[in-house]
Amino acid sequence: MKNILILLALTGGLYAQDGAVREAMNKKMEQEKEQREAWVVGALTEHLDLNTGQAQKFFPLQNEFHNKAGAAKKVHQEKLRELRLAAKDDRSKFDVDAAIDSKMRMKGTLARLESKFLKDTEGILSEEQRVKLLFFEERMKANIAKEMKNTKDFDRGNRESKRFFDRNRRK
Repeated sequence: MKNILILLALTGGLYAQDGAVREAMNKKMEQEKEQREAWVVGALTEHLDLNTGQAQKFFPLQNEFHNKAGAAKKVHQEKLRELRLAAKDDRSKFDVDAAIDSKMRMKGTLARLESKFLKDTEGILSEEQRVKLLFFEERMKANIAKEMKNTKDFDRGNRESKRFFDRNRRK
C-alpha cells in the first residue's frame, strides 16, 4: 500500500511538472512571437521609411490583414483536422479532393485579402513605398534563406575542418 501511494505521488508530480513545462513553453513561444512581430514592424518601418503619421495609419491596417489571413488559415487547418479524423483508421478514406478544395479556397482568400490590403494602402503610402511593400515579404524570405544557407555553410565548414579533417583520405 505504501508503494502504491509513493508511486501515485510521483506520478502526480510528473503530471504537474508536465503542465508547468507546457505552460512555460507556451509563454516562451508567445514572447518569441511578440519579438518577431516587433522585429517585422521595425524592419517595415525602416524599409518603407514610414513617418509617424503613416505608421499610425498603416500598422492597424496591416494588423487587420494579418488577423483575417490567420483566420482563413485556421479554417483550412480545421478542415484538414476534420478530414484526418474522418480517415483516422483508414488512410484510404482521406478525402484528398476536399483537402485540395480547402487549400485552394484558403489561397484564394489570402490572395483577395492581400490585394485589398495593398490597395487600401493607396492613401497612406507613396507609390514608391507601395512598390517596396509589394516585394517586402519575398525579399525578407530570400534574405532569411540566404542567411540560413550561409550559416549552414559556415557550420558545415567548421565541422569539416575540425572533426572530419581529411575526410576523403583513404586509410
